[in-house]
Amino acid sequence: MLNWNSIRTKLMALMILAAIVPTTFSMIISYRITTNSVKERAVVENMNLLYQGRVNLENDLEELNRNSLTVYSDPEFFRSLHYSHQNINASGRQSATLQSIHHAMSGTRQVYLYVDGQMEATLFAQDIARRTSDVELYHEIPDLGERALYIQPPHPVHTYGFQLAYPYQSDRKVFTLYRAIQRVPDAERLGLLAIDLDLTFFSRIGNQLFQPEHERLYILGEEGHVMFAGDDRLIGQPIQEDWYSRIKESGEASGHFEQGGNIYLYNTIHTAISHWTMVKEIPSSYLLGSAEKAAFINILLLAVSLLVIIAATVWISIHITAPIRELVGLMSQVKSGRMTVDISSERKDEIGILHRRFGSMMDTINNLILREYKLKLASRTNQLRALQAQVNPHFMNNALQTIGTLALEHNMKRIYSLISALARMMRYSMYNTGKPVPLAAELDHIKDYIELQKERFENQFDFRYDVDESTLPVAIPKMLIHPLVENYFKHGMNPLAEDNYLSIRSRRVSADIIQIIVEDNGSGMPEDKLAALKEHMLRMEQPEQEPLPASAEDEQPFGSGIGLVNIMTRLKLYYRGKSNFSMDNIQPHGFRVMLTINVEGEPDEGVDR
Repeated sequence: MLNWNSIRTKLMALMILAAIVPTTFSMIISYRITTNSVKERAVVENMNLLYQGRVNLENDLEELNRNSLTVYSDPEFFRSLHYSHQNINASGRQSATLQSIHHAMSGTRQVYLYVDGQMEATLFAQDIARRTSDVELYHEIPDLGERALYIQPPHPVHTYGFQLAYPYQSDRKVFTLYRAIQRVPDAERLGLLAIDLDLTFFSRIGNQLFQPEHERLYILGEEGHVMFAGDDRLIGQPIQEDWYSRIKESGEASGHFEQGGNIYLYNTIHTAISHWTMVKEIPSSYLLGSAEKAAFINILLLAVSLLVIIAATVWISIHITAPIRELVGLMSQVKSGRMTVDISSERKDEIGILHRRFGSMMDTINNLILREYKLKLASRTNQLRALQAQVNPHFMNNALQTIGTLALEHNMKRIYSLISALARMMRYSMYNTGKPVPLAAELDHIKDYIELQKERFENQFDFRYDVDESTLPVAIPKMLIHPLVENYFKHGMNPLAEDNYLSIRSRRVSADIIQIIVEDNGSGMPEDKLAALKEHMLRMEQPEQEPLPASAEDEQPFGSGIGLVNIMTRLKLYYRGKSNFSMDNIQPHGFRVMLTINVEGEPDEGVDR
């Protein structure tokens, strides 16, 4: 059973998907492009074929039309219509004209003439002209009404009431052109000409336009009757297919569309005697046979490729994950308590590096365990010393409050103010819980310190205070700014100068970042010491550097009781590396420290108020 949390399983699945998905999409896209290209090429070729067939059929129909117009172009024939068959010249002229019409066009089965005024009929068939008198127009001839020309759809051949030497087969079909012979320019009808043509009239053209075993071809008359089709059973029947309705509704002379798994192409045949439609039906499956073969070959190739990929994936995944599983086993031994397990690897790749780093980590952990015991002993000792150290500050704070009360009783308000400031400073520094405090509390502590320093130096400096109110609630480590202010009085202030100043500013750079700037115009820091201090702090930021001991920290240039290095370290720790500070000398003289605090990096501990 597969373990879906295993790297080996995920690697196998990922590599198989990476092979299958692009190949499948490529096959689908290729199949779509191929099928569309095949369809487009087939449409163009068949539309050209239909166009040529239409031209040929139009030429034949025009020839049939011209052939039927012989009754008007022969004056003697036209005059013969006024005489009966008793007139030898008239009957001979009619027979000759019908014979000429019969032989003028291939596929003509028989030609029939009926003269209305004489009630006489003539049929030229089987190379013989037959006549009859005193007969009505043959009853199976459709009523032309006001039409001068009409083509009757294919129907069983009949002899117009005449007896022939060789009867026609019962299943033989013909289509008939009827032309009313009128007195020109009047519309009076003198007679009717009927020309029966075999369906070879269509088949000699239509059979060249389609492949009967795969495709279908329809030649449809004006009323939707099938004049020609590959299926003989449909000839002469009205078409009742949805695709024909779609062609009629489109109103276009030519076009194509796809419906019901077939592609239909159509072209309109316009002549003086017809308004027909030629339609070709091609099954999509027939056209796409080659594309489907290509798709089948692609699937076979994909299957073979998949087997190769699976085999390669299994081998690669085992080769990669085997050492990882070995490392997991070693970790399990460490978890069970075996801290001295041998972790080594001869591999040169990333997994070998992982083995060696894990071995190095175990050595470090073992060393830390030894140090932890020593630190616990030192912590116990420090706790006792801290309890002892709390006695003196409490006593001094209470003593200062007593002296301040006595000064107030003797109306010495300045002394009371200074003692109160000193008491507040001692109380602020006495409760060193390690938790951050609001910037406002730290600045209040600094104001008390400045008040004492002003008394000490007899107001020989100017204290400038410009703080953005929105920055006061921001939490900072306790006693973070005080050492920067204290450095000014210890190292920077020149008592002989008259324009000494110390400035504290804060501003909000963005919604998440504030800046605190401590600046003075004192003597600044020597450039060599400043460069050395910056270099030392840069080394402290490197993860491989070990922290300096407390004695070394006190020896830093321009250091104080806490030291600038200590300020940088506390800032990095409290704000998870998202905050920092910069320091520079000011020209012509002075020193500036800028703390940049990212509010998003504030610690989770509570804040002392």
